[in-house]
Amino acid sequence: MRTGASAFPLASGDGVLKNDFRQHLLRTCSEQDLRRWFDPLDISVSEPDQSCCVSFPHAYFAAWFETAIKEFFEKQVGEVLGPGYVVRYRTKNGAAHPHATLPLEETTVTEFPYGHRFTFETFLANEKNNFPLALAREVARGQEVRYNPFIACGPSGSGKTHLVRAMANAVAKNHPDASIFFGSVGDIQTCYADASKTRHEIRADITACDWLFIDELTDIQRAPDLEQELIIIFNAFHDAGKQMVFSSRERVTSCDFFDPTFKSRLEWGLMVHLKAPDLDVRIHYVEQANRDKRLGLSREQLLTLASRFEGFRRLEGVLLRIEAFRQHAGQELTEAEFNRHIRLSEDRKVPELTPDRILAVCAEQFGLAVRDIIGQSRRKELVFARQTAMTLCRTLLGMSYPALGRLFGGKDHSTVLYSIRKFQQIQEDNQDTKVLFRQLTKKCRQGGPA
Repeated sequence: MRTGASAFPLASGDGVLKNDFRQHLLRTCSEQDLRRWFDPLDISVSEPDQSCCVSFPHAYFAAWFETAIKEFFEKQVGEVLGPGYVVRYRTKNGAAHPHATLPLEETTVTEFPYGHRFTFETFLANEKNNFPLALAREVARGQEVRYNPFIACGPSGSGKTHLVRAMANAVAKNHPDASIFFGSVGDIQTCYADASKTRHEIRADITACDWLFIDELTDIQRAPDLEQELIIIFNAFHDAGKQMVFSSRERVTSCDFFDPTFKSRLEWGLMVHLKAPDLDVRIHYVEQANRDKRLGLSREQLLTLASRFEGFRRLEGVLLRIEAFRQHAGQELTEAEFNRHIRLSEDRKVPELTPDRILAVCAEQFGLAVRDIIGQSRRKELVFARQTAMTLCRTLLGMSYPALGRLFGGKDHSTVLYSIRKFQQIQEDNQDTKVLFRQLTKKCRQGGPA
């Protein structure tokens, strides 16, 4: 089923459509390339049955097309027509050459359920990340479950989410009958919040899938009660020999907030580490965006962007800002305007987030001394401030329960666990406490007087 409108307006008539498609391809292909492989094609589209028919001039061309162009072409069809279309191939004379690998007519769904932008081809990598990319391709082929789980680690902006989504798109394409669960820890929390189903039914729905993808597994530190459920799900997938793929900001070995049982299971698999994009990769990224979005940036401006912003997300944000200006201001981007967009996109310096910082914020908020918050007194106002500070440290820093116990005066980890759960329950029952926690979280992250 088609789930959205065309990403590109459909014009009436196959000739007009082909010309519009050609204009779209000129964003990423040269005129010479299109004359070589696109112009010889006959293309017709049927809206009622959502199909696109491609006719080759002869079978030898068909065989070459399959190995050299087919994957790229189908991705572009998906971008132009929208998801859910089917591509059918044939030779003009209706017969395939006996040595051609394409059959007389082949049907392929052009859907990219996890985003058209996320493919292996659009993942920018140099020799530093070639090994993780090659392993990700192997896992996504699904021919053998050798690396289970497969964990892509890397700092924010290193491309790990892109890689995991590309794997999911490849699985959806290569194994159209496979069922895939793809989501974040927050998405799993939402599943378990469904009051119409029992916990056992929700777990059964997830474990019935053939593939499990969880993006940013380290967010489990914000949902500690979910960790035991993930262990059960992990065991079910592993015992059934079904592939699991995770992404993580940190290496598993450094995640002391993981339950030891869960941590040991994650270490059964293969962990690859993505390096932050270096200058060459960032230059390639901004050059491609400049070409695709037709931003008209100079070589010097491209180098400035690649040098000032080290992660893909930061680069994407400033390029989006520039694109919006070009579209809505209706004028060329002056050097002064370009520099203004850079200043607006650069990070404001904030204090490093540490346990001491969180304790200082809580002490100021409640009018107490830090030594009293981490002390042993059971006065009501101190207990509440202590629970608040423990929960902030757990949520923002991912500190383990034993580490929190040491910080707060040598308390037992079970006492810390009880305190955090008690505070979470207060938040659920009291809107003012929820608002207070949100305000303190913002203050800890953004800095300012403490």
